[in-house]
Amino acid sequence: MTMGLSNYAEQILNIYNYYNGAIMVNRRGMIEYYYNNRKDINTLTEKDVLGKSLFEIYSSIDMENSTLMEVMRTGQAMSSVYQSLVNFKGEKYGAICSTFPIFDNNKIIGAIEIFLYLEERDKYMNIFITGAEAKGPKRYYVLDDIISVSRSMNLLKGRILRLSDTDSTVMIYGETGTGKELVAQAIHANGRRSGKRFLSQNCAAIPENLLESILFGTVRGGYTDAENRMGLFEAANGGTLFLDEINSMDISVQAKILKAIEEQQILRIGGLEEIPIDVRVIAAMNADPWQCVEEGLLREDLYYRLKVVQLNIPPLRDRKEDILPLTAYYLDFFNRTMQKQIKDLSDEVKSLFFHYQWPGNVRELRNMIESGFNLCEGEIIEKEDIDINLFNLANENTSGLKADKGGEGFLKEQIRIFERKAITDAIKKCDNLIKAADCLGISRQTLNNKMKELEITEHL
Repeated sequence: MTMGLSNYAEQILNIYNYYNGAIMVNRRGMIEYYYNNRKDINTLTEKDVLGKSLFEIYSSIDMENSTLMEVMRTGQAMSSVYQSLVNFKGEKYGAICSTFPIFDNNKIIGAIEIFLYLEERDKYMNIFITGAEAKGPKRYYVLDDIISVSRSMNLLKGRILRLSDTDSTVMIYGETGTGKELVAQAIHANGRRSGKRFLSQNCAAIPENLLESILFGTVRGGYTDAENRMGLFEAANGGTLFLDEINSMDISVQAKILKAIEEQQILRIGGLEEIPIDVRVIAAMNADPWQCVEEGLLREDLYYRLKVVQLNIPPLRDRKEDILPLTAYYLDFFNRTMQKQIKDLSDEVKSLFFHYQWPGNVRELRNMIESGFNLCEGEIIEKEDIDINLFNLANENTSGLKADKGGEGFLKEQIRIFERKAITDAIKKCDNLIKAADCLGISRQTLNNKMKELEITEHL
């Protein structure tokens, strides 16, 4: 392993310094870095594992269930995943793991996994609930952070504004990457609970037995090693609790969630006394809620209790007029954070973006632009700077269109139409050009330049 990768592993551990250790493998699954600070739980040392196969060390995992191999297959990080592990010494233990692919020249060369033993779940819960590692006050997303000019998203923002000051439960439905937590935070930040905590839990990321204790807390003696510890419902008292992928939660835990919402009181695991709470619950899922009810993944009574208000976030493919303002926002963002001066996307890349279906929605758009920033050597992100697989998919979608409509000239005209519509809609919506630029997520100068290019006047 190179010194650079070793330093990378140590930097990851410094960032996540409440974890117990890390393991790094190369593309073939050979272990090249290992750190473990709890040898009372797992006695493996560097000498035991370095240079050996992951599957030789852990008899409990294989190519199919290994999170390290999974992130190398997909290129996507995995956060807070529970694993039950057995090493070659016969030692058994559970761990919460976060796993990241490692790239070199845009190629995956390995993966690193950081882990926290479940024997330290109280520390994990304390950090999660209190934000003990955070520096300074938490800044939540607000309504203006939702970048859009489309009618569907502006209608959604209007609904968010109207329901923010109520205490009603909210169900958010949207595909992966549409921004469900952003919407939930905007509801919280625009309402009367904004000065209180907003706590979030992805219900699919935590095993059932740990999830219940995280949500409702524990009483000393309630089970082996249990301590007196508040759960998220108590910690969010006065504020908002956001439960993502609630349909992944066991039905028995869903019943307790329903009881907590309706009675505004909870019972800790192992406890005998009900504890009063004042919490607004916002739930989300990326599958159709009623279909989840029909498939037995969501209790019907909980479904009706949660959907007092249901917000549906439209996928990016159904609001393509938002692609330009989102792109402009991320260009500004990555220019600041990566200290670059990239001005725009090429017309070819823009046409790709307009015709691609974006199954990963806004998250995928963001990642695609970030990828372009990493590879771009000039001031314009070109086709060569974008994932070639994305171009292949987009070309499949547009091959007939090019033949019928005259190729590049038609595509450029479509870009002009989209840009003109996005800008004119923003000007009509806002009182002045400064606000319109803010709405589009671009600078006033960029807006002026685009208006000249597209022959748009300020007074429409």
